Amino acid sequence: MRIAAIDSGTNTLLMLIADVQKNGEVQIIKEFHNMPRAGEGVFTTKLIREEKISALIDIYSKYRAAAAEFGAEKIIAGGTNVFRIAENAKKVIEKVKNATGIEIKVLTGEEEAELSFLGATADFNRSHLLAVIDIGGGSTEVTCKKDNNLIFKKSFPTGVVTIRENFVGKEHLSSDNLSEIYSHTRDIFSDLKAISVFPEAAVAIAGTPTTLISMAKGLVKYDAKAIHKEFLSIEMIEKLLQQFINLPFGQYSKYGKIVAGREDLMGGGSAILKTVLEVLNLNGAFVSTTGLRYGMVLKYAEENL
Repeated sequence: MRIAAIDSGTNTLLMLIADVQKNGEVQIIKEFHNMPRAGEGVFTTKLIREEKISALIDIYSKYRAAAAEFGAEKIIAGGTNVFRIAENAKKVIEKVKNATGIEIKVLTGEEEAELSFLGATADFNRSHLLAVIDIGGGSTEVTCKKDNNLIFKKSFPTGVVTIRENFVGKEHLSSDNLSEIYSHTRDIFSDLKAISVFPEAAVAIAGTPTTLISMAKGLVKYDAKAIHKEFLSIEMIEKLLQQFINLPFGQYSKYGKIVAGREDLMGGGSAILKTVLEVLNLNGAFVSTTGLRYGMVLKYAEENL
């Protein structure tokens, strides 16, 4: 069955079109990436702004057309943290549905964590105790499982947009900004210390780890095949973080298109990932280019095919 799965996040709006079998076999047909930053300002006002609603409707309309063009038989859409916290989320969902026919299902933090794990580890060995780290715009999900045995699952209320709005300067990331970010992340993720058994390895998903590993490998544009299952060490993260300090956001273009639109988010995302890995006593993470939308496709196939 050909399915279009949309991940409607705080920062990005992503769509995967894939052929999926009941046995879990997935063949990617096409992927789409947009960054409307729907959650910009939401942490202060608790409202998704009108211009962001218009941007969402525009992208959803294009995704609807693309899904039809590529022959998708079903469109599913999941809304993450921005839809959990915005007071006008129901209004936004109604407007998107009226304009495009696509209904966004608001995922709980635990549902998001579970689906992200399912998608991220699709081609990893699940007989090992794995931690999946999903760094979003407004939340970060950490899930630890071995086979089907859940060890830990939690959605933490911080992400790259949250940190950008609360701790990062307008023009660049300063060393003082970074110190404040670390104070925040070490406090937020301290609950991870309560995990009964620490994971053997971590899998990191979303824009922060894929961008970091791309930069570490010298890539100037996104290439999923070149980075999937590659190892991103804490040393690599720290080296890049040091390059980000005091670098004007306007000069990130020297790294190529891979960073475009994420210039002011890289410092916070890097600090989140580094903090989580340190608390889990791991020296790095394997990067996965699959994640929530892949998990959504697999879950739909499991329940409906």
